Amino acid sequence: MLLLMASMPFALCPTESREISLAAVVSEDSGGIFTLHVDVKPGTGRIYTSIDPRTGFSTQESEQAAVDYAFSRSGINRSECDVFFSMRGDFGSNRIDGPSAGGAMSAAVNAAISNRTIRRDVVMTGTISPEGSVGEVGGIIEKALAAKESGAKYMLVPKLMMYESLLLSSVSSEGGFAAIEVANFSEAERVLFSSYSENFSSNYTLQSDAMPSSLPSQQYDADTARFSIVATHTVDALDDTVASALAHARASGGMANESEKYFSDELSKYRRQIAMGYPFTAANSAFLLSVDAEYLGMGDSEVDINGSIADVQACLDSLPVPKKTRENFHWATGADLRRIWAQNRLNGTIAMRSDSEGYSTLRDLLYSYSWCGISRELAAQADDIGGTPINESVLMELADKRLSEADSALSSSSFLSSDAFSHLQTGLEAYDEGDYGAAIYEATYAKSTQAVADEAGGKNFSAAADALANGTATSLWGKIYFGQGAYIYYASKEKLASATDAYRLFSYSSALDASSREIDASLANQTSLAAGKPLPVAAACAKPVIIYSQQATASLALFGCVLFLAILVFYRMGRSGIDWRS
Repeated sequence: MLLLMASMPFALCPTESREISLAAVVSEDSGGIFTLHVDVKPGTGRIYTSIDPRTGFSTQESEQAAVDYAFSRSGINRSECDVFFSMRGDFGSNRIDGPSAGGAMSAAVNAAISNRTIRRDVVMTGTISPEGSVGEVGGIIEKALAAKESGAKYMLVPKLMMYESLLLSSVSSEGGFAAIEVANFSEAERVLFSSYSENFSSNYTLQSDAMPSSLPSQQYDADTARFSIVATHTVDALDDTVASALAHARASGGMANESEKYFSDELSKYRRQIAMGYPFTAANSAFLLSVDAEYLGMGDSEVDINGSIADVQACLDSLPVPKKTRENFHWATGADLRRIWAQNRLNGTIAMRSDSEGYSTLRDLLYSYSWCGISRELAAQADDIGGTPINESVLMELADKRLSEADSALSSSSFLSSDAFSHLQTGLEAYDEGDYGAAIYEATYAKSTQAVADEAGGKNFSAAADALANGTATSLWGKIYFGQGAYIYYASKEKLASATDAYRLFSYSSALDASSREIDASLANQTSLAAGKPLPVAAACAKPVIIYSQQATASLALFGCVLFLAILVFYRMGRSGIDWRS
């Protein structure tokens, strides 16, 4: 019997259980720490997952990937074992989804089948690939704050973005907690399976991502050439911010040496992007990095939330309001949107203030301030263009239509996109304020984004992006977002990564073109009416603002509308048995 067992190519499946702490994002601005429990038993190779909480497809795929990877390096026959997954914690809802627990799942399964002990003072987040690489996830800062608050000593994280490195440096600087960057499972298990007497230090690597080598140049036209001015101003402002932040970091002992080359490489890359016809990519990246640079300059200074709130509000109060014309309308609408985003983020930050506010709260305020700055830049371009004045109320009916369509799309979906919902709410606010162009843009984004979310799981996004990558766009913002989609598309091809974001931007670009054509047609119609052409009766009923040259015709039409509605009301009351005379 012993000889027979020795000749078996695989070890027998053990009966073991293990637990590991994993981090997750439970809301837009907060994280949570949960316990993942894994049972391994002799069986037939099946994977089971608890239905409390409900587990989404992405999490189930992570469970499959984690089991496959753990058994591939164990020497145990995968088909001889069953694996059971369950989670405990306050999830805030009865549904969990996402791939970020893959690395922790692999660790728990590996510990069970190799009879090793996982340190309970370590939290992990990150996806797992078939080769054992730990992949990027979102909400790193929220997860790190939750891990520290839970009493964890270490948090294992995938490769960090710049702002995550700087923020985690701040979180870790207070002592008792360290975030450790791991590129693969081997690096993770060095910490997870170590002795409690062994200590580790925080470590981050800052490295600028190169531009895709196959990236083609995009041709500039009048719209994109003008937007390149905005992008150049944004990159120049970042250059100034970085210089100041590095000087402050050197004086305060911050991460100046580690950051200087990174910032230099990024600035050079943004200027190349502008030269190659990707101004939005450069402006958007510079916008994000300018927020990061503020953290570098802060060092260990105390966060002044009240002062930052005052700075943002002062910026918003001083924003110019460009006169909207047929020629500059889309530029002015872009300025409107950034102003609205900035004000909403500020209002939300003030409403959600708490005793634990700090770096994350400040980040929201920095976003608001940066959006305010971009709004000012776009408004300046709108004023420079000038043109034939228009009355934006001509777009009320179109805005109402687009918002209704978006609301129907979101309401009928089985899985609501939070991003789409947020933009729809912004669109409704813009409508109430009379910013009908902004309302149309936000409704267009909400409907387009929800459509892509609804296609998830049943569509090959990479193939769909391939079909759209060589297309063109016609409107200002359609061109801007198409260029961003193209950049992400070529980057995903080079990294052999998902092209979902590229497809989403291509789809949004196409939807923007359609909405922009309708906006332009409505504005052109209003311009022709002002020149003395007849006003349709239906339009007279719908529009609250009447062109002076058509007052007589509009008055008669309006009277007809009111009379018809009165007759209808009386008729309905009569049918209902209501004595309207009383």
